[in-house]
Amino acid sequence: MVGKRDILVGMSGGLDSSVAVYLLQKASYKVTGVTFRLTGPGIGGSGKQSNVVDRAAKVCERFGIEHIVADHQADFESCVIRYFSDAYFEGLTPNPCVQCNREIKWRALSKLADERGIPLIATGHYARIEKRGKQRLLLKGKDGLKDQSYFLWRLGQADLARTVFPLGERHKSEIAGIAEELGLEQARQPESQDICFIPDNDYKSFLEIYDPERIRKIGEGDFIDMQGRVIGRHKGFYRFTVGQRKGLGIAQGEPVYVRAIIPERNAVQIGTRLDSENLGCIVANCNWIASATPSENLDCSIKVRYRSKGVRARIEPLGSGRYHVFFGEPVHAVTPGQSAVFYDGDIVIGGGIIQINRQEVSGNENNR
Repeated sequence: MVGKRDILVGMSGGLDSSVAVYLLQKASYKVTGVTFRLTGPGIGGSGKQSNVVDRAAKVCERFGIEHIVADHQADFESCVIRYFSDAYFEGLTPNPCVQCNREIKWRALSKLADERGIPLIATGHYARIEKRGKQRLLLKGKDGLKDQSYFLWRLGQADLARTVFPLGERHKSEIAGIAEELGLEQARQPESQDICFIPDNDYKSFLEIYDPERIRKIGEGDFIDMQGRVIGRHKGFYRFTVGQRKGLGIAQGEPVYVRAIIPERNAVQIGTRLDSENLGCIVANCNWIASATPSENLDCSIKVRYRSKGVRARIEPLGSGRYHVFFGEPVHAVTPGQSAVFYDGDIVIGGGIIQINRQEVSGNENNR
């Protein structure tokens, strides 16, 4: 019989989701585990996804819970892998984890939970949820070095209302210690930061295998400087990302970085670090987690990549769901295709996708 403490946990067989099961059981939840089969042998089968089902099954057996395996390979291919590939060939640098969390994981977890009458869902993310009045707020995880709220900005109120993050109040070292005490083999496994469907995080090789026809049509292109002069040749714009410094093969007498990617010309613009500093950007496809879409200027802090410390910013509506973001200080290598996530202290206000980075933004002095 299903009760109010029944909970469905997304499981990868890794350390975090395994300890999440233990903590939920300790808190008197009745846990059911589910693992999503996301990739097969033809698509990233040798990456992190290659043995998740077997690993998760062992964890479920260890804790005496039911283990469900749900096949979402087709959805993952169309919503995440195709999205990833299309973005690179448009000159963008996508964040597939943000896409997967909303389009695959939360939708699939919620659907399966509804089918089984299970009221709650959980994952091993380092983030927190707080109820204030009728609203649920998404907050940073207590462990500042592990906080994963950046990847969750697309969640909505319905998602947060039934989600539990059992690791949000704890530090990674504590979770690793629990795994060690329990004798879980995950305690001895190194943590990977790679994209789950790309072996060795080699996205260039992955694209060449996944989309060979597009690769053949691109061919070689030009490196250009800030004045548009050709300063070298490359093997295709898709091989680079804004802010990249290593692997350019360009000698300019000082360190140089990718400043912009111009897919229609198969060109990659190179500049110094100063050339790559941005005073603002344009953000679209925004989600506002616990508030109405802002119609007036909004002051907040912003992170334009997962590991960034965040900077003060002002957001100004442009209409049609687009916003002009003015940074309070120059930000290096703002990358189109990545997520810009807005914070008020620990609270995630919302986020969006960076469309354009701007070297010069009039009125930026108002933020200083």
